[in-house]
Amino acid sequence: MDKFGRYYAWFLMVATALPAVVRLASPRQFAIMTGERIADEKKRKRHRMLGWISLAGSLVLIPVYVFYSQQRWLVVAFIIGVITGIEMIVNVDYPEQDSLMRQNRIFGAAYILCAAFTYFYVLYRR
Repeated sequence: MDKFGRYYAWFLMVATALPAVVRLASPRQFAIMTGERIADEKKRKRHRMLGWISLAGSLVLIPVYVFYSQQRWLVVAFIIGVITGIEMIVNVDYPEQDSLMRQNRIFGAAYILCAAFTYFYVLYRR
């Protein structure tokens, strides 16, 4: 793996593990913060649009991986982008605090799994 790929894999691991810990450690506070962030209609539309952009951007990584560079960090970036996009869209669709708390637990667990996957699939050397 090239130097950029290794650094980016570390970034992906940290950028998924830290927010996952926050989501799991204090889901209520994170739900309140998310609810405030998407409180008005304009912000909800932007949040949903960013979710779709994350999904679409992740799909772009498939041909890059297949036809250009079969580096493992691209697989991880694809998975994390899809999860992030889905989370943003679901947050807007179900913005009630109880629902956001449940989503924080689900996506927190998903991000922890992504961080572990990043380590074992990309960074771990035998």
